[in-house]
Order: sequence, then structure tokens, then C-alpha cells
Amino acid sequence: MSDLRRFRNPVLFNEWKMRMRTNRSPWIILLYLLVLGAMTLTLIFFMTNGGSYYNPNDTRELFMMLSVFQLGMICFVVPGLTSGVISGERERQTLSVLLTTNVSATRLILGKWLASLSFMTFLVIATIPLYAIVFLYGGISPAQVIKVFGFYVITMFGIGSIGVLMSTLIKRTGIATVVTYAVVFGYAIGSSILAEIIKEFIRYQRRSGGMSSANMPDWPDLLHNFNPLLAMLNIFEEGPQIRIGNVDPFAVYCLFFGIVTLFCLLLAIYLIQPVKPRFRKVKEEQ
Repeated sequence: MSDLRRFRNPVLFNEWKMRMRTNRSPWIILLYLLVLGAMTLTLIFFMTNGGSYYNPNDTRELFMMLSVFQLGMICFVVPGLTSGVISGERERQTLSVLLTTNVSATRLILGKWLASLSFMTFLVIATIPLYAIVFLYGGISPAQVIKVFGFYVITMFGIGSIGVLMSTLIKRTGIATVVTYAVVFGYAIGSSILAEIIKEFIRYQRRSGGMSSANMPDWPDLLHNFNPLLAMLNIFEEGPQIRIGNVDPFAVYCLFFGIVTLFCLLLAIYLIQPVKPRFRKVKEEQ
């Protein structure tokens, strides 16, 4: 029991209770389901020619579009949930009080981060009945379903950690929210644009050196593996698929977002500490 109490996070439990007791939470869940459900039913309406005929072979495309819609909703909702967790406490002047309690900076950051993401996870789980409409017609492998939901979790962790870091760095919630949205959508679009700019630069260099017939290297396309939309399409074997040896692009995406998550959380924990640890300089013995 003592070992279990060591992992108990009072910030996390308090955030769960406070978030679910507000009148805003049921409205967010209702609005989320209405938007995603409206998108799904509209897509089904057009794919069935106004409800007259449905081709079961279109199930894969329907599942893929539903997954992309869900990804877009995650990228839109998670920054709003996480970008005010620390700056909001600072604006209410309760952050200093929290830091004077026995709650460590690590527990504070992890508690706020997990509480926000658990609410987003609850929203994703609430959409399972929408997926059940697609499952009725088959054509989707269990491995793809597990990969898609694992992809959601990894993406939420990464985007949520960026939101927590911005909330720690910036004092005002409004500015932190705008910067978080700018970083997330700039990264989502910029990774693929950067890959194309690098390829054009390589082509220009080769044309200048008279080597225009040489094959284009594959490494600039590796940036596509870090793009959330293209990484999602790779699960369905669509879009550019760049492999490093026999490594699955899905594993590359998970590793990259895992590093981003770890870096952002560690930096946020370091920055929020009232007394920051000093790193000793190691002098080389001569």
C-alpha cells in the first residue's frame, strides 16, 4: 500500500473532480460528438448517393476519413485543453500556493497534463459508437484499429506536452493558447513543406553542378513520417511511405513524438521549479 501511495497524485485526482463537476464538460462532450457525428453521417450520405445504395467495399475509405476527422478534432481540442493549465493557475494567483505545498513540480506538471489528456481520451472513447457504424460492414483489420487508437494516444501526448510547456513559459493564457495552436499547426504543415523545400534545394544544386540525372535521395522524405496526417495515412498504406531499413514508419512517428513529449515535460518541470537546480560544471583535469 505504501508503494501505491507513492504514485498517488493529488493534483490529478483534484483536476478530475473539478473538470467533471463543471457544467461545461457535458456541453463539450455533446458538441464534440455532434461535430464528429455530423461529419461522419454527411460522408456516409454522399458515399451512399443519398442513402439509396451502400457499397461494402467503401468501408475502408469511410473508416480512413473518420480517423482523419478524429485526428483533426484532437489537433484542435488538445491545445485548448492544455495551454492554460499552468498559466491559468498563475492568473488566479494560486500557482505560488501550489508550489509551497508538498506537491512537487513533477507531480504538478504530470497531474495537470494527465488530467487534460484523460478528458480528451474520454472524448475519443465516446466516439466508439460512431466507429461501430463502420464495423458493421467489416473490411477493417483489428491491427489497424489498434494502431489508429494508439496513434491518437501518442499524438495527444505530444501535442498536450507542447501545450503544457507553452503554458509554463507564457504568463497569459490567451497568448499561450494562440502560440500553442501556431506551433502545432505550423509543425503539421511545415514538416511536409520543409521536405519539399529541401528536395527543391537538392535539385537546384544538382542542376547547377550538371548532375540533374542523379536519383533524388530518400532522406528528405523522412520528414513526411513526422507529419500527423501523412503518418495516419501510412497506417492505411496510403501516402508517401519512407522506411528506414525494415522499421515501420508508425514506429518512427511514435519514437519522435515520445522524444518530443519527454523533452517538453522535463523542460516544463525544470522551468516551474521556484529554486532551479544548478548543473555543476565539470572541470577537466589537466
